[in-house]
Amino acid sequence: MKRLLDIAKSLLGLLVLVALVIALALTLRGQQGESVAFQSPLLAATPTLTLNQAFESPIETPTRRPIPTIPPTVTRAPKPTEAPTPTPTITPVPTALPLPPSAFYALWAESFPLDLGQPWGVLWLADPRDIGSRQEVVRFEGQEIFEVAVSPDGRKLALVTVFWKTSTLWVANVDGTGLQQLDRATSLGGLFWGRDNHSLVYSIGWREDVMMPGGYEETVWRSAVELLDTATGEKRQLLEPELDVPLNVLGWSADGRELYYMLGVSQEIGYEYELRAVDRSTRSARKIAPLGSEPGLPILSPDGSKLLISTPEGVAWISADGKERGSILEQGHQAFWGPEVNEVIVGQVDEKEPLYHLQSINIHTQIARDLATFAIPGPGGWRPLALSSDRQWLAAYLYQTGLYWIHLPTGTMVPVPSQDRRVIFVAWVPRGTAEQ
Repeated sequence: MKRLLDIAKSLLGLLVLVALVIALALTLRGQQGESVAFQSPLLAATPTLTLNQAFESPIETPTRRPIPTIPPTVTRAPKPTEAPTPTPTITPVPTALPLPPSAFYALWAESFPLDLGQPWGVLWLADPRDIGSRQEVVRFEGQEIFEVAVSPDGRKLALVTVFWKTSTLWVANVDGTGLQQLDRATSLGGLFWGRDNHSLVYSIGWREDVMMPGGYEETVWRSAVELLDTATGEKRQLLEPELDVPLNVLGWSADGRELYYMLGVSQEIGYEYELRAVDRSTRSARKIAPLGSEPGLPILSPDGSKLLISTPEGVAWISADGKERGSILEQGHQAFWGPEVNEVIVGQVDEKEPLYHLQSINIHTQIARDLATFAIPGPGGWRPLALSSDRQWLAAYLYQTGLYWIHLPTGTMVPVPSQDRRVIFVAWVPRGTAEQ
């Protein structure tokens, strides 16, 4: 009986142990169900692998699409690069203007200055009615064009280019061929062709260290005048060096034997200027006449017989021998010699309207006649002016606006763009010469 009771107790304990195991299993399963309920949709959607499937193929790790991010901006110092070659001026007039054929071509220089980048200079030639078809005569890379002069027969060019502190003299045909370098100095300018079409005169300047009377050394400015034969390259000094005085070449006499120039004579206050001449063969110089303290830059007439002088007091003239003088008018914005002998062209700003009046005045009879009146598309007045000998076209420069060709019979104004560039008018070249 006792044995039966022990067996019953063992069975009862086994039942209790099984019940505990079952209860524990149910509890663990309930906790697993709760953890599944809180999984993210992405994880809950992951398929469950059976044991057999796990051995049949390797488990691939789930991948997520990367979240796009904005990279940080990094500021770096710019790398030094060479200055780009400037693009030539955009042509403003693509087609010819409906105007009568022009007997002259416009010749002008366009330069990109050093302080704005890599300098360059271009000499252009174009029919003023059709600047869009302009021709490039010659181009200088790394140099600005400072001055250009055309020989009397219109076939040769003399050019001065500048880079930094060096000026270079060049000679070429009017179409740009045959370009030659003939001189170089600190300063070159005042180009004037001889009436023989092959001699060229110009002023030259340089700095020089000299010993002063007090026993100290001082740097002074020297200037002289050179005469060059462009055919042979022979060069000689026409005027000996002057020390620290203004010297301006004005042009040749009517017979081509003398060169006129203006020299400043130092006074206690400022300078008094004199008109002088030097003989081409003997190099002997002579004083012709005093010009006062503010003569501006006298302009020699085309025939070499008279000089036009513009001062704050007015516009006057003087004969090349100094024997005759005359007053033209009390005030003029600009004056220059006209195509006819004894004729002066005067431009004046209208006092009431933004208009510019152009007049022709005979210096002996004082008879004046109106040539044209045209607008001023900006502040100030037109300068400098250059009239073609057929009186059809006027080249005019306006400060802050640029260079224009003005067709006087119709008043048509053709702009020559010059944004951030230096533009200078050179000459009206006869059509036949320009097209050769």
